[in-house]
Amino acid sequence: MIIHVTQETYPNTIGIFQNPAKQVSAHYLVRSADGYVAQCVREKDIAWHAGNWDYNTRSIGIEHEGWVDQPSYFTDAMYEKSALLIASVCDRYDIPKDRAHILAHAQVPGTDHTDPGPQWDWVRYIRLVNLYSGN
Repeated sequence: MIIHVTQETYPNTIGIFQNPAKQVSAHYLVRSADGYVAQCVREKDIAWHAGNWDYNTRSIGIEHEGWVDQPSYFTDAMYEKSALLIASVCDRYDIPKDRAHILAHAQVPGTDHTDPGPQWDWVRYIRLVNLYSGN
């Protein structure tokens, strides 16, 4: 699981994902205002989100609307709906719900990205993922 921040608005991100010339996609996009989750790529298919082919082929990418330096985009609704999604995916594929398996985009080898950035509340997020887990 790789956590991203779009550095763009939700509608603009959808447009970017729909433009093949951009050569970028993610499995899911989470809207800031209400936590709405859009599935953009089927989980069984490869999304172009990690900037590393090996990671693209074996991970699910979840984009979150907003900017790394604008924590106001990281709403309660966004954290909650994203954590619910991650918990569900982890439960389906028996993925441990910890920071060794739920990564920041910045942790992907070879990437030059910094998302989700220092304002992302990892402690809260992982706690929610485990709270929402079916296990």
